[in-house]
Amino acid sequence: MKIALTKNSSNEEKFGKYKNWLLRFNPLIEFYELSHEQGRMDDIDGCDGLLLTGGGDVHPNSYGNKDAHANSKETDERRDKFEFSLIDRALAGKLPILGICRGMQSMNVHLGGTLHVDLESAGFARHTEKDGKENRHQVKIESRSFLESVAGVDSTEVNSSHHQGADKVGTGLRVSARSEDGVIEAMEWADPEGKPFLLLVQWHPERMKDTYNPLAEKVGRIFLEEVKKHQRTNHFNEVKIKTILT
Repeated sequence: MKIALTKNSSNEEKFGKYKNWLLRFNPLIEFYELSHEQGRMDDIDGCDGLLLTGGGDVHPNSYGNKDAHANSKETDERRDKFEFSLIDRALAGKLPILGICRGMQSMNVHLGGTLHVDLESAGFARHTEKDGKENRHQVKIESRSFLESVAGVDSTEVNSSHHQGADKVGTGLRVSARSEDGVIEAMEWADPEGKPFLLLVQWHPERMKDTYNPLAEKVGRIFLEEVKKHQRTNHFNEVKIKTILT
């Protein structure tokens, strides 16, 4: 299977963890790194899934909050625009999409949602690491959500490394998990009928030390299951087309 990853070149070690995490479940994955610096958007057309990775903040210009730029970190409008186009292409091709941290925020903004530019300034607890120590907290999973059916639990602990968070929910999305202080921690389609797989999480499953935590392991496994389904569908369609042509 072939999976596209949005590339954040600022930290190669952290970027590599996305690959290592998924390779635990399937060592035969081919990864395609897509970035605005290379501009090779066409590569996604040959892929079976899209992983929207973490990184710097989505620029507040993207959600109509121009005055908030001073509270943003490591913004890059070129990356934002490139990834928005990737999302459109993935949705058009019905590729399964998994968004992690910035990936969740990017998808939410692209679908018309907004962000809290800085959670602490907005009255929430600190959700970032401190003095190099991992920040962890409980999340409550919404009843009858897709995430609940995947995880098999209604609450558990996750890691936390973000200073922004979703505010207004994008069109077509629903909240599927929140932290104890009310920060949105996961989103999914409100009505998945006719839409490709989509799961957006604010934590970093690829960095979690408790690798068998359901919000790490099961999130990775369900994404790859959906990628496999897409791969099979594509293969079936290709065979069908070749049969018709011959």
